[in-house]
Amino acid sequence: MPRTEPVAIGLTEAGRTRARRLLTLRLRSRAMGNVQTVDVLLPPRLHRSGHTRYHVLYLLHGAGGDYRSWITAGIEQLLGTLPVIAVMPEGSQDGMDGSYADWASMAPAAGTPTRPVSERAPAWESYHIRELVPFIDEHFPTLAGPAGRAIAGISMGGGGATKYAAEYPGTFGYVGTFSGEAHPLLPIALAFQPKNCRWGNPATDQVVWRDNDSTVLAGNLRGIRVFIRSGDGTPGPFDAPAPPADPAQAAVRQIQLVIEYGAHLENLAFVAALRAAGVSDVDARFFPGSHSLPYWQRDTREFVAWLALQFRRPLRPPAVASIASAHARFTSWGWSFSVHRRVREFLYLRLTRSSIRATGSGTVDVETPPQRPHHRYRVTVGAAATTVAADGSGHVRFRLDLGPSHTHQQTRFGHAVVRTWRTVTATVRIVA
Repeated sequence: MPRTEPVAIGLTEAGRTRARRLLTLRLRSRAMGNVQTVDVLLPPRLHRSGHTRYHVLYLLHGAGGDYRSWITAGIEQLLGTLPVIAVMPEGSQDGMDGSYADWASMAPAAGTPTRPVSERAPAWESYHIRELVPFIDEHFPTLAGPAGRAIAGISMGGGGATKYAAEYPGTFGYVGTFSGEAHPLLPIALAFQPKNCRWGNPATDQVVWRDNDSTVLAGNLRGIRVFIRSGDGTPGPFDAPAPPADPAQAAVRQIQLVIEYGAHLENLAFVAALRAAGVSDVDARFFPGSHSLPYWQRDTREFVAWLALQFRRPLRPPAVASIASAHARFTSWGWSFSVHRRVREFLYLRLTRSSIRATGSGTVDVETPPQRPHHRYRVTVGAAATTVAADGSGHVRFRLDLGPSHTHQQTRFGHAVVRTWRTVTATVRIVA
């Protein structure tokens, strides 16, 4: 049963507890339709005045984990004295891994009245990006914006981290992935994907899969700093050099090596895609090792040291950003887009500070990055020009018409297809 209604948004606090630096929040999420739990680890020396602003690090757990996984892994010690607010949300429920996605569909429940899929399908992505990130910025002394926001994850969480950074360019300025699910459409990875409703059928819903695949979206990461670590599936320093005598232990060891081999292949493809797209600020290393905690703890220590260096280097939006997204609603480097069309397909964008070139179908409501509040701007769309006043926050809003919506979900990709679609260019200039 496909999702047909947009995800509802709204987050309120239902309760909290505190143990030293660790806050555990209970948050009522409209996107998820339930109460979510999230751990927030405060900096070692938090200034209570609220005048000091802190970087935020979102940490995503792997398959089979929960919001407590990072605490159990020793994140308080791994972060050391790094002055960050670490946010660790839930990414699974009822024993079902969420894959950090708004699920495309749900199977009808047997023997029970069928509710609309929008009321039952998990919406992890909307919860994390559209509810939790704004909530944290509103209730904690954060450095809001990409220069103050990092995200990292393990395995499934590593894929979620790179995916979120690529789906919403400019939300996170720094991203780290440890043995991450970087390319679920890789044939060997596809063969082992769980048969569930998160992205639909890869044969008939490839546009949804591509829209959730970090390697496909690698070009969206231009301007974002990327940290990648993965083992290669051969025994490393934290693995037994030979299979243990105990059959159960030997089986676990073999499974961990095989999974890491797959992660290695996915991340090799991811790195190649980043290079091909001109994403230059990438720190990627591969090593002997398995899919297991000691390697991720080592990766996290390296990431923390890397992150401390990144925070000292100014991060600025790219002068030109090329973005592809099949979302109906998304953001990119301060721009916001709401796309109105009848089918799921990609919208292809080229963005500068004051111009946008869009290729697709249907109509697109555009909101610019902050300009001068209440000033008048000349918006030129194609050959037509109008004067628009910025709102009190400096945003200028206008609409792009890309012609009638296509009638079939996108199944073909690449330049040969896109060049037949309609392209519209718009510029935004202040009126003297």
